[in-house]
Amino acid sequence: MSDNSLQQLLQFCARVDTPALVVLDENAGTLPVNPFTDVQVISNRFDVCAEAQRQHWPCTFSDFEFNAHERGNRRVALYRISKEKRVVEHVLQSLWHLLPVGGELYCAGYKNEGIKTFAKRAQEAWSCESILERGERQLHQYRFRKTGSDATALNTSDYHALQAIGTWHGLEVSSKPGIFAWDRFDDGSSFLLQHLPEFLQQTDHTRQCAIDLGCGYGLLALALVQAGCKRVVATDNNAAAVRACDYNLQRHAGACEVSVVTADCADSIKDRFDLLLCNPPFHQGFDVEQDLTDRFLQATRRLLSPRGRALFVVNTFIPIERKAALLFTKVQTVANNGRFKLLQLQQA
Repeated sequence: MSDNSLQQLLQFCARVDTPALVVLDENAGTLPVNPFTDVQVISNRFDVCAEAQRQHWPCTFSDFEFNAHERGNRRVALYRISKEKRVVEHVLQSLWHLLPVGGELYCAGYKNEGIKTFAKRAQEAWSCESILERGERQLHQYRFRKTGSDATALNTSDYHALQAIGTWHGLEVSSKPGIFAWDRFDDGSSFLLQHLPEFLQQTDHTRQCAIDLGCGYGLLALALVQAGCKRVVATDNNAAAVRACDYNLQRHAGACEVSVVTADCADSIKDRFDLLLCNPPFHQGFDVEQDLTDRFLQATRRLLSPRGRALFVVNTFIPIERKAALLFTKVQTVANNGRFKLLQLQQA
């Protein structure tokens, strides 16, 4: 489904001559070259922020921390709703708090993404009217005008608080909203970790450097630390993931050298690694995006040392073998449980 919700929202900026704030998540779509003089962008995705800056939009990268944007400084806010409920609630109530009386909030999303429910809850919590504009393919755009300062919170929990979600072999693991599978141990990662010991037994991993590509809150990186790898690097482009992963690794690093790098598919990392673990995303926002798997495979080829090995876990319906065979001399399916498959990749 074509997503033109951001383009529709930006049309509101063209109607008003006032400072505006645009909130972008991973499903932001394509930004045009910035035609405005006083529009600020904030994004929780490093790649989205970098692309916005290339298109001459002033953009702040953070886990949707709005305290840097002075209250009342922006009279219009625009938000294409995110995929996760907790993120949407946090962003909406933060924007409402930032807007001055008389300010306007525009949000957009498709009907099957829950936009109607969010809009109804917001209208009740803020005691305000909303104006709905319907677009193509069930695109809904809502306009809220702030008439008073009183408001009920859409969610009273602390979005930024790290929470313990369980223990992995005695190590407490913490996470937060805004990360894929943030409140549990993902089934795909758990499947990979079941087979990690036999993967590590093939070499003396205690003398090797390893990387967790697309680390999330860092479960795979923690397993590499616990296994005794000499050095472990984790990387992600999600601000929430980077913060949670860094917290988990710093707590449990021990003698292992650890670091967490904010990057778009590890594009800023120049080192080579003996071991690489990856549970790659195949969704971007609400849509399945096969190109993401290609990008993670290409990054893996660049990151591996000449005799390095990678272990990928993906859903069985993703045709990763054919794509990997174009980049690696060895592509071996080492496990398949009907839902996930585990592939070992090598250059030699």
